[in-house]
Amino acid sequence: MTENKPSLADIRAAHSSRAAYERYLFANTWFFRPLSYPLTWAAVRAGLSSEAVSWLSGLAALGGLACLALPDPCLGAGVALLFLFNLLDCADGDVSRVMRTRNPYGRFLDSAMWWADMLFWTVAGWAVMRAPGLRQAGAALGLPPGVWLAAGIALSFLISYAAYIEGVFDQVLRPHWEALQRRDGVEPAATPIAGKPPPEAALRVLVHNLRVRETHYALAALCFAAGCADVMLLFFFLFNLVFCAALMLSYCRRGRRIRAAGLGREGA
Repeated sequence: MTENKPSLADIRAAHSSRAAYERYLFANTWFFRPLSYPLTWAAVRAGLSSEAVSWLSGLAALGGLACLALPDPCLGAGVALLFLFNLLDCADGDVSRVMRTRNPYGRFLDSAMWWADMLFWTVAGWAVMRAPGLRQAGAALGLPPGVWLAAGIALSFLISYAAYIEGVFDQVLRPHWEALQRRDGVEPAATPIAGKPPPEAALRVLVHNLRVRETHYALAALCFAAGCADVMLLFFFLFNLVFCAALMLSYCRRGRRIRAAGLGREGA
């Protein structure tokens, strides 16, 4: 690699550490990630740091959400800016990897931009409430427009709560759960689908795709164009409601097994 001037091949090679995680993220693998490589190439040659790219991604997200929230929603511009936000979010990590400038502040800033994910569904619900053309199915069922704003707010909460539950599990229960598995002669799987039968592996891949913003934005573009954004809101609300309940049941079951085994108990 020429100093400070990586080629596209260098950028792809630097990204290889993320390949296993993104392997089954279809919208990312086939659309966003390939477009992010030339964007990373341009950002490096423009002298932009990964932190600067993160700030630009936040501005793109702000513009996209503002377009969706306007009294007469600019849906095309809003979706385009959210696509740009995701591309820049891909690029900031690649800039730091290929330039070897990864640092705690960069990781913090990248994570802090999650506010856009927290707000997306609330703003989408607002747009559906304000634009009759986006709630054709709801109109046919006689549902009041305010239902969709409420669904968007609830959906934002559910998605944030699912991420919170997973974070708490990782911090509080996972070390004891993996210790319990090893005690029983079971090594923790390298990936969530490793060793799973094909039907369960396929279901896990599907759930994983339904939880990422790349899928959300791709489906939003299609549903906004088709006038059925209310169906999208209803589907993701029900999906995340079931997913949160499943997480709680699964993690509580594991927690009870950890308690019964006496792991992590005070004084043990």
